[in-house]
Amino acid sequence: MCFSFKKYLFLLFCLSIVLQFSSCSKSKKDYSFKPVAFTVPNRTPGEADAQTKEMIKHVQFAVSQINLSTVPIILSSKKVASLASELEGLKGNKRINLLFKYGRELLNAGKTEESITTLKEVLATIEAADISSKANTIFIIKRELAIAYMRKGEQDNCLVNHTNESCIIPISAKAQHILKEGSEQAIILLNELLTQNPNDYECQYLLNIAHMTIGQYPAKVPEEFRIPEAYFLSSADFPHFTDIAMNLGVDDKQNAGGTCLGDFNGDGYLDIMASSWGFSDQIKYFENDKNGGFINKTFDAGLKGVTGGLNIRHTDYNNDGHLDFIILRGAWLNINGAIPNSLMRNNGDGTFTDVTMEAGVYSLNPTQTAVWTDINLDGWVDLFIANEWSQNQISPCELYLNQADGTFKNIAIEAGITATGYFKGVATGDLNNDMYPDLYLSNYSGPNTLYINTTQETGKPSFKAVTNEAGVSNPVESFPTWIFDYDNDGFEDIFVSGYSSAIIPASEMMIKNIKNNSHDYRPLLYKNNGNGTFKEMSLQVGLNEPIATMGCNFGDLDNDGFLDFYLATGDPSYFSIVPNRMYHNVNGETFEDVTYSAGFGHIQKGHAIGFGDLDLDGDQDIYAVMGGAFEGDVFGNLLFENPIGNKNNWINIILEGKRSNRLAMGAKIIITIEEHGKKRNIYHSVGTDASFGGNSIMAEIGLGKASIIKKMEIKWPHFSKEISIYENIKVNQTIKITEGENIQTLNLPKAPFKSNDDIDHHHH
Repeated sequence: MCFSFKKYLFLLFCLSIVLQFSSCSKSKKDYSFKPVAFTVPNRTPGEADAQTKEMIKHVQFAVSQINLSTVPIILSSKKVASLASELEGLKGNKRINLLFKYGRELLNAGKTEESITTLKEVLATIEAADISSKANTIFIIKRELAIAYMRKGEQDNCLVNHTNESCIIPISAKAQHILKEGSEQAIILLNELLTQNPNDYECQYLLNIAHMTIGQYPAKVPEEFRIPEAYFLSSADFPHFTDIAMNLGVDDKQNAGGTCLGDFNGDGYLDIMASSWGFSDQIKYFENDKNGGFINKTFDAGLKGVTGGLNIRHTDYNNDGHLDFIILRGAWLNINGAIPNSLMRNNGDGTFTDVTMEAGVYSLNPTQTAVWTDINLDGWVDLFIANEWSQNQISPCELYLNQADGTFKNIAIEAGITATGYFKGVATGDLNNDMYPDLYLSNYSGPNTLYINTTQETGKPSFKAVTNEAGVSNPVESFPTWIFDYDNDGFEDIFVSGYSSAIIPASEMMIKNIKNNSHDYRPLLYKNNGNGTFKEMSLQVGLNEPIATMGCNFGDLDNDGFLDFYLATGDPSYFSIVPNRMYHNVNGETFEDVTYSAGFGHIQKGHAIGFGDLDLDGDQDIYAVMGGAFEGDVFGNLLFENPIGNKNNWINIILEGKRSNRLAMGAKIIITIEEHGKKRNIYHSVGTDASFGGNSIMAEIGLGKASIIKKMEIKWPHFSKEISIYENIKVNQTIKITEGENIQTLNLPKAPFKSNDDIDHHHH
């Protein structure tokens, strides 16, 4: 196979040379083209193929080895069953102690009514018992009962009687609870708790939300605990976005997970891939029907039984023009996290095959973060995985160099990647403008690490840690990160967000800030000084609120050419129903919070975020994977339709590499426009997005008021450092540029989203 394949490549190469010399057009450069050949496995329609099924068995075996008594967060139903059998023979104090644990686990498993019954029994027993120091114990039980009632309110209303405004604060009349028992009982308990401990910020926060859900905020919230109404009104004016996921059948109701927005079937329109991290949670594939809707093609695509993954990341690793993706598993689980990832190859016929084994990327390290990037600019994307290293689970990072034959080789150590940490995020970008991609690693248990790519100097794939010189090691408990050029000065900047901790939970951070203007735990923004150093700018640019961020991403909401971002809050605690946050970039100078005015203040758990022009109307829509970490914390995913329309102009660009990697990931697009008689540049890096999200790889670029693109420069991600320059390009269109060739206009009609009335619900 290998010999014939090499021969095939050699023939292709000879043919390309002949073509190059016979080409008479000056603007065209023909480069040899190099997909990896493979055979599509046989399979039964609606089923996974044999190879994928084999890998599913590996995952299931790894899951079967998980130790229930030490694993955090997951497998609540199994824990409930195990505790129930333990309880059977117990009496007295032993039983009551275990019963409390059982009540909590029932809540985590989503069995809320049973949890309430159990916790009430524990409370009644303790209250009746003759113990002198029971006040503290009663406080703890009541707190748990209050959150159980709050969950009941959410489940009875936001899930069962769901509307597209459910759980978005400040809560609208349409989203108020019809079934009020949950919130009313929670309010009674929260008032008792706050009488006992008025400084419990989590209870204060919850009291405000509970009153909101039944239309009693602000009037019925005692003044000393009230979140001032002014807080929600301080949101800058911005058009209101509406969630249409339910109308389109893409409101998948699962737990925390990942997403990729991308054109998986090659028809020019963006599809949606979404995962959920539970080991029995089926991955979902929604194909864009080019007519304003989506079709669930999960089983047709051979993905039946492919489960799990807190994060997924897409690319075209074998340069065949079809989008592949990797599922990352084992996050947060420490010694129980030795669950293999899955590399899913797109077969080009609408199906996927798990090629983890044959591609050589099988490993048993807990992770949720990875990037695809061509580290040596040889035209093939490589895979960097940052793992969660701890004393008990020693998991170094992995750097898989693409061997250009469908396989990868781990070269992390030789390449100088030795940093260890509990890595929750990794971002890639070109920070020193040499075209070679650098790496920024976000560590939840220590300083972050910046690796500058030194491949050009050393002549082999290599990196050097420059964290201290660059000044980018904070925050210490950080989570998601990305690299983008927020101020369009031609130097890419680093964004990294903090997270909550056992000591400071998310709702406490929020109340502390509202009351005392406390800026700890805010996201950090490192502005690139252009000389290898960075300046931390968060407070100067208005990022002063503490936010426990999980999933997030950036895009251009209003097509002004400056990048905005959405931060999703996914802290596992049921108390942490804090709003997800949207920030609008004002001319690259400051960020204004538009969370409440624009309708983004969703308080259910937010995870992966993807920006993409799903209806091809020239503005970016947002897909958000919702649902929390606990099995019972399910919620429907959201799709925010961009209502702004084209107040500003735009261009969508699909690049196709020939010598560069096929998707041209890492290419730089520099657009020169003139607005109000002034020239400015807009910078876009292809395929970079946030560490916990999945933006479209198609370059979707806002052009402000420009009526024409004066100049467009494309720096191709190849060691030859080819640059293509185009002039006077029409705005408001989708174009394709193949490396070394002229611009091609793609006549892809808009696909306006179907409204509720258009939809035949039987379809879903």
